Order: sequence, then C-alpha cells, then structure tokens
Amino acid sequence: MKPISVMLVDDSLLFLNAATEFLMAQKDVVVVGAADGGQEALTRVQDLQPQVILIDMAMPGMPGLEAIPRLRRIMPDVAIIALTVMDTKSFREAALAAGADVFIPKSAMRLTLLSAIRRLAKDQIKRGRVKVVSAQPQGEVMPPRPILLMEDDTSQRRLYAKVLRNAGYGVCEAATIQEARNLLTESHFGIFLCDIHMGQERGTDLVREQREMLVRNGTQVVMISADTRYRAICQEMGVRSYLEKPVSLVQLVEVLNDLTRG
Repeated sequence: MKPISVMLVDDSLLFLNAATEFLMAQKDVVVVGAADGGQEALTRVQDLQPQVILIDMAMPGMPGLEAIPRLRRIMPDVAIIALTVMDTKSFREAALAAGADVFIPKSAMRLTLLSAIRRLAKDQIKRGRVKVVSAQPQGEVMPPRPILLMEDDTSQRRLYAKVLRNAGYGVCEAATIQEARNLLTESHFGIFLCDIHMGQERGTDLVREQREMLVRNGTQVVMISADTRYRAICQEMGVRSYLEKPVSLVQLVEVLNDLTRG
C-alpha cells in the first residue's frame, strides 16, 4: 500500500525535526514536505498534495486558525489535524470550527497522533477520495541509486540514514573520509551527502579529489556544514546543494527528492 502522505506546518524547526523523525519511523507514513507558517502552507499544499496536514494553531504571521479554512478551500478533501500546546476546550472548539478534522494537544501526540492519521486516511479511502495503489508498480519507475552518507557524528549519521531509508532510499554510511573514498571507488551512487568537518579532514577536499569520478558516475553532491563560510566555497566548486546545520529533516528529504527527480 502507498504510505500516507503528511505535510507539517509549524514555525518551530525543533518541532518539525522531531515530528519528522517520529513519523518517518513508521512504515506506513511519509512526510512529503513542511511549511514554517500558514502563508507558506497555502503556497505549497497543491504541489505537495498531502493526504493529511498537521498544523500548529499559534504561529506568527498567519496562525493555524486562519490558515485551516483557506487550506480547506484549496484542497477540500485533505484531512487536517490541528496541534497546539494549549489543551483547552476553547482551543479545541475553535480548531474544529475553523475546519480541522481532529484537535490534538502536542503533549498527547505520541499517544494519539498515529491512530488519528491512520483513521483519517482510512476514512478518505472509504469515501473514494484516495486511490489505493501499490507502492512500487512493476514496470514503472526504477528506485533511485543509493545514497552515500558521510558523517562522523554517529548519532547524526544514524538519524539521517533512518529518515532517508524510511523515505525509500538505499543508504550506505561512511564514518570517515577513507571509508567514503573506498565506497566511491567500489560503487556508483546517485547522491553523495557529504559532511564538511570530518575531524582534522574536510569533505570539500574529498569532493575536489574525486570530482572527475563523481561527474563521470553522475553522482550529485550535497554538502552539509554548520559553518556558513563554506556555502560560497561549495558554490564555487559547483556543488549542487548546501545544507546548513542543524539540518531540517524535512528539507533533507525534499532536497534529495528534487535531485532524484531532476
């Protein structure tokens, strides 16, 4: 079965990362994108075509209460779950009156969110609003080539790998420059996700060293660093994408999806 597609709308990067990690750990759910406010949600929702939207009620600019009815007009069949830290009767009534299908306090998300998402998706199928298709029909699009992920922080590398695997990618992990060098020599990768600061060494040096082979193999490079000074350096090197730490997990998947489609 095709995973349930979810869009996240929240102005907190910390929440977006935590929610993405939690949802991507489920085999039947995929986060297709995120927005940091109501206005951005309105501009992105048609392109993302989510089955379910999780939206915070209190955001600067355009709060969820204002965005929900507008999202409903754009996509009448989408399921909307309103989230907030305020677990009060007045907030619940306001969310439902605005057009949300479900109201869930953020404190209760881990207990109730997944069951709500699955129930809403099941209701959509029953009403004929979502077509049921196999996840990977025979004879259609081939899966993307695997990703090489180089990151010396073990917990960070495992988190990236987990999210990407749940998004449908094959991932090979490298904890050192030498491991990545060996893997690049042995295999062809669609994308090289490359951390820049690798102990005393630099990922940029490896990319320069392997430039001809990367180009020959059609491997696209995505550089990651907390040091913004490297952005201009990466652009000069012709690197396709640069992600600044802390990396949004939603953005990470979106960037790789765009590169794979492109």
